[in-house]
Amino acid sequence: MISTSAVDAYVEKHTRRFVDELKELCSFPSISNHGHAAIQPARDWLADRLARFTDRVETLEAGGMPALYAEVKGAGRRKLLLYEHYDVQPVDPLDLWQSPPFEPAERDGRIVARGVADDKADVMARIHALETLKNLGEAPVTLRFLVEGEEEIGSRSFAKIAHDHADKLKADGCLWESGTSFDDAGRPTLQFGCRGLAYVQLRVKRLDFDQHSGFASIYPSAAMYLIGALASLRDQDMNIKIDGFYDRVVKPTETDRRMMATIDPETEKRRKLVGFDKLVRDPKPEQVIEQMLFLPTCNIAGVTTGYQGPGSKTVLPAEASAKLDFRLIPNQDPDDVVELLRRHLDRHGFEKVEIVRGEGEKPARSDPSSAIARTVIDCVRDMHGEPVLWPFMPATGPMHPVVSDLGIPTVLPVGVGRPDNRIHAPNENIRAADYINTVRLNCRIWERFGAA
Repeated sequence: MISTSAVDAYVEKHTRRFVDELKELCSFPSISNHGHAAIQPARDWLADRLARFTDRVETLEAGGMPALYAEVKGAGRRKLLLYEHYDVQPVDPLDLWQSPPFEPAERDGRIVARGVADDKADVMARIHALETLKNLGEAPVTLRFLVEGEEEIGSRSFAKIAHDHADKLKADGCLWESGTSFDDAGRPTLQFGCRGLAYVQLRVKRLDFDQHSGFASIYPSAAMYLIGALASLRDQDMNIKIDGFYDRVVKPTETDRRMMATIDPETEKRRKLVGFDKLVRDPKPEQVIEQMLFLPTCNIAGVTTGYQGPGSKTVLPAEASAKLDFRLIPNQDPDDVVELLRRHLDRHGFEKVEIVRGEGEKPARSDPSSAIARTVIDCVRDMHGEPVLWPFMPATGPMHPVVSDLGIPTVLPVGVGRPDNRIHAPNENIRAADYINTVRLNCRIWERFGAA
């Protein structure tokens, strides 16, 4: 077994190069919704890096953006799947960036670049951890890297990739991409699952073209029709009015409630950061986390209709559209939710609303007492102090095929995530020290998990 002191010495010696190589990966504009050509250079660069330290590298495709698979045999009997993704979000609004998003900059101990937190730091930290262990000895556990290329556009082909290559991916545990690794108080956090997602666009066309608003007394309004449909879906307290929507929702267990009781909702800090006057439903402090995790949502992500330019324009819009996302909790299914939405609209007189399907991902939950979970908890405790445990994260990822279909216990480990990372926003950033600690933590987890 390689000593932690040897690991730390190697990492410290190569810190500057590790940071520079992370910045190099972040210089690739691998925005998945820009198509295959946009992400291929980053994928090729990663394939070359993985080939230096693994036994083989393959491209896995199932009709969407390709993923990379790499494997290195370990000394121990266990196998560990490592999930991460190399695609990133768009950079808009560009004028709010303090430096070009794909020209990584270092400021005040932070690395600033699109994708540095989500999720290229995880990708490179695991490659650098593997380099460290192989240069000091050998990998203690068989590592199976799965680096996805379309996480930011809904992982449309990920389930097929997971099912088609189940034998390659099968493992005794999985380290997912890291989530919100530290809370506002600096405490380490771990999650054991994620919420699901159903994303749709609603479209209405009531006229062939926009009309003078003087005709609003006789011509139907697409805008009002759509707004009426949206208003029928929920109230201001997130009570969703779609019949059957809550039928498959599960209640938190006593284990869930014990975990949630240790989580600080940080309501006052969030109030200052975000600017709300009160939370939805105005929950008591001890109810905030349960509501955040176990209350499914219907969120209007955007509405488009009519005129919103400078000055006035008296127009009756011919068309209107809106984008909605539903955050789902176990055991809701995105296909069921879209079907229930269709029935609701028809039943309430909004049959002219067209539903365009977007991303759909099932929620996933993993056992917080699994072997990989216990290993991660112990290693995080040794490095960062007692971790705060979450039943699952409020956000969504393509975990269901791995956790539920392949049956692999999964943990979202501590990485670089902090509340001020500005993920999906201008000036996305991480602390360079967090990155180096993530390399060190991966080495410790792999060593301890492989020793069993």
